[in-house]
Amino acid sequence: MLTIEKVDTSNKNQVNRFVKIPFRLYDGHPQWVPPLMIDVRMQLNRKKHPYYEHSDADFFMAVKDGREVGRIAALENKRFNDYHKTRQAQFYLFECEDDQEAANSLFEAVFDWAKKRG
Repeated sequence: MLTIEKVDTSNKNQVNRFVKIPFRLYDGHPQWVPPLMIDVRMQLNRKKHPYYEHSDADFFMAVKDGREVGRIAALENKRFNDYHKTRQAQFYLFECEDDQEAANSLFEAVFDWAKKRG
């Protein structure tokens, strides 16, 4: 069964699960260069990352049968929206196994997140 989990960025276990998804997906792939873990964790740190001083984001994982199969981030760059007088959201950090249901569900989570913000 597939579920979409919103990551609690104050929960180290959930953050680690989110961060490690691409490491498992691309393990052994000769072209993959893994990012520094400290940099990836910083992106989810609402207290330290400067992005959160003016904008917002949430993070979602697709979990199938107890295993993380994908992830995505939903972002609202408030400075961009104010400057362009628009209400847009962006997605970021999308990674997913070859699983169309999981991919669709992750993007649906971002669409729902954006719609709730107007």
